[in-house]
Amino acid sequence: MHSLWKQIKITMNQKYFIGIDISKGKLDCAVILSDYSVVAENVIPNNVNKIKSFLKAFLKKHKTEFDQMIVCCESTGIYNGPLRQVCTDLNIDLWEEHALKIKRASTDMRGKSDRKDAMRIAEYLVRYRDKAILFKNPSAALQALDQLNKVRETLLGQKLALQNQLGESKSFDPKGFKVLSKHYKQMVAQIENQLKKIDLEIQDLLNQHEEIQQNINLMKGVPGVGKQTAMQIIIYTQNFTTFKSVKHLACYAGVVPFQNESGMVIKRARVSKMASKKLKSVLHMAALAAVRTKSELKAYYIRKLAEGKNKMCVLNAVRNKILQRVWAVIERQTPFLSEENFRPI
Repeated sequence: MHSLWKQIKITMNQKYFIGIDISKGKLDCAVILSDYSVVAENVIPNNVNKIKSFLKAFLKKHKTEFDQMIVCCESTGIYNGPLRQVCTDLNIDLWEEHALKIKRASTDMRGKSDRKDAMRIAEYLVRYRDKAILFKNPSAALQALDQLNKVRETLLGQKLALQNQLGESKSFDPKGFKVLSKHYKQMVAQIENQLKKIDLEIQDLLNQHEEIQQNINLMKGVPGVGKQTAMQIIIYTQNFTTFKSVKHLACYAGVVPFQNESGMVIKRARVSKMASKKLKSVLHMAALAAVRTKSELKAYYIRKLAEGKNKMCVLNAVRNKILQRVWAVIERQTPFLSEENFRPI
């Protein structure tokens, strides 16, 4: 089995720490040294050529090498694309951190500007560089799977919106329903045909990459986990190569409750808001499916509700248990065996 985690080490000879505040049209860059002295501050367009030109010019001016640089930015989704590509092409270490963690770690929050934000990111990088998790570009297969899955989700959303509108119109506006039905049913049929094509493309892609297909098949054996849930987990974990442990993944997925205590005040443990809402939503749907199937998770759910536990707390525990089972089957590369398979002789 492939390694679940590749340990990432920050080289100690890194000299230049670059904090970048990313927006749609531009990047605000702050370059500092380990003693927090400022080397440069620049604003550059957010495109691949300009970013490359800036970094190469900096390298030439300061007579340094790319391995002496490390870049940190906030996770801003698609706007990070050009910076990711440049750092991958030039082999520069890139750390994408949660914006809220950077904000809470800042010692001075007076004033707000893109320039100040870039400097705060650079200072955060210097202080916490030993905890950096470097960006790893997904494989071409995973990128293709991610794009196909996004197209599929968009089409499903459009289909649901049209069907909901038709349903409402049929119940409350029969005359309007005839007009809508004439056009919307054709659109729904076209979307359904396109969805079938997308599903075939996804399956063709999986057939070409046995290691991904095998992991999906293993996960599908876990109660509540279907093909779509398994694919989402594959995408978010880059086929289980970006998380060092199941606890690490569970924190990222937002299913781990943290203590909330201060002195004599003890509040209910809550999950962190610094989590992937999408992955958490996927696991929530898996948990709802699991508690409706004949499994130990359903028995656990019923037992905890009977004990008076909060419904959402129990569902969160089920989400966590599903993730634990998913990790176990991938780590061992063996199918899931329920408790029913271990009846005493």
